[in-house]
Amino acid sequence: MSVLPGSTDDKWVIYWEREYSTAFAPERLKLDFHPHRPLMTNMPLSEQRDLAATGYKVIPDDCGPVRAVGQYGWVIRALADCRIRRKGSGIEWQSPPILPEERLLGYKSFSGMYVDTILNSGFPKLCCGIRFYYPKRLGMMMKDLPNHFYHFPDRTFSIWEGIKTQEYKLTPNLYDFLPDYDAFVTNFLLQLDPSTDQPTIILRGDPIGLVVPVMLLKHFSLEELKRTPETSSS
Repeated sequence: MSVLPGSTDDKWVIYWEREYSTAFAPERLKLDFHPHRPLMTNMPLSEQRDLAATGYKVIPDDCGPVRAVGQYGWVIRALADCRIRRKGSGIEWQSPPILPEERLLGYKSFSGMYVDTILNSGFPKLCCGIRFYYPKRLGMMMKDLPNHFYHFPDRTFSIWEGIKTQEYKLTPNLYDFLPDYDAFVTNFLLQLDPSTDQPTIILRGDPIGLVVPVMLLKHFSLEELKRTPETSSS
């Protein structure tokens, strides 16, 4: 466990800094739900039945796990107004350039803009300008906003989700005082909606995706619980 300020025996500290001066600070995800509806997760069955008798219709907002995932992780936002369109086997885009004075850590995309692409892939990559430093025993998952079809129904792209791990070392850890940490940059791969020919328009400040810490598979296992006669009778 790290002994850096803020770390304890039961908490890992994850650090971040700006790649670009234009970047928004990561912020805790807080999706909107219906605040005055009763939360049925902890409601006794008798009260649930009484509520149903009044004609109450259950919606996903009433589900405790749905509310929990709507408050978990850090939101990463777009840095600039961008316009992306699928064209033939590739894509075209309009995006401001990343100016030299904005590159705090010297990183430059291949295109020199906030929108880039995986070489010869036809998939756009959105550079969001935040670098994370995370303990090597963890992974960091880059994922889509949860249930975006509900909270952002007009969204015309999805996120290719992935987990950055110790084996993924393309981003250097610049600091000797973080010896047990790896680093990664929040560049999100986008999947454009194939059902429309309209361009995808992303505005500065729009929420793009999430970053959440995850445990690596090598640190746990899944086993079937096999009950013996002794445990069944206890």
